[in-house]
Amino acid sequence: MIDVHCHLLPQIDDGSDCAEKSLQQMKLMDDGGITDAFLTSHFMRGLYKYERSDYDKKLSAMQAKCAENGLKLRLHPGFEIFVQPNILADIEKNNLVMGNSRYVMVESDLNGLPEDFYNYIFPLLRKGYKPILAHAERYVSIMKHPRDARHLIGNNIYIQINSGSLLGQYGEKVRQTAWILMRNGWAHLIGSDDHGRVPYGSYFKALELLRDDLDEHVVELLSTEFPQMILDNKSIPYKYVYIQPSYSHSHRRKKSLWRRIFH
Repeated sequence: MIDVHCHLLPQIDDGSDCAEKSLQQMKLMDDGGITDAFLTSHFMRGLYKYERSDYDKKLSAMQAKCAENGLKLRLHPGFEIFVQPNILADIEKNNLVMGNSRYVMVESDLNGLPEDFYNYIFPLLRKGYKPILAHAERYVSIMKHPRDARHLIGNNIYIQINSGSLLGQYGEKVRQTAWILMRNGWAHLIGSDDHGRVPYGSYFKALELLRDDLDEHVVELLSTEFPQMILDNKSIPYKYVYIQPSYSHSHRRKKSLWRRIFH
């Protein structure tokens, strides 16, 4: 398993405030079977902005601390980039990518994606970057119109879901939206979005719920196979399931059948 979204690099954003707290979380990750984690610190001009060299020093120190404590967990660079004017210049200057890939994790105002959101994303695509929208289920615009996620995918934007959303940790409407996205195949990655404030665990609980509601194959894709493609800088398929509704003799809709198109 690979956690693609967490804020456990200490004292760089609103996440973990000390190395010891980060290490405690990483021990729980390691014990639970997570092999790799992207430390996706916020990057927001005017609030969370730093030189890549400063980030790398903190990352190296945390990697050393994990090794000293016998953890097998591998830590990788990553950033959660707030979309705003000239964000492409920031990405290129600071190499704000996931690991050594062309994937970039982006976020926007939770009150709703702005109408010109894609105007900021398109230049990234033209430059060969692969945008991942962080915690898509938490945006008010997507909560109101979940099919907007399908439109984003159609425009070459990947969707990441927070594990805590599937558990209701951000409220009932977010929980419902997260499950709509999951059940329709409108999500590509699961991340904890852990900030080091409560013991690490929502990631594992969410995967168990997904196994029960969907199947083991989907869990494997979103928690392991697709994240590994980021590490390998391979292209994650935008569409990986086809959902065929099943109808009874009375033509009332019954539970959907998942047809896998990704192997």
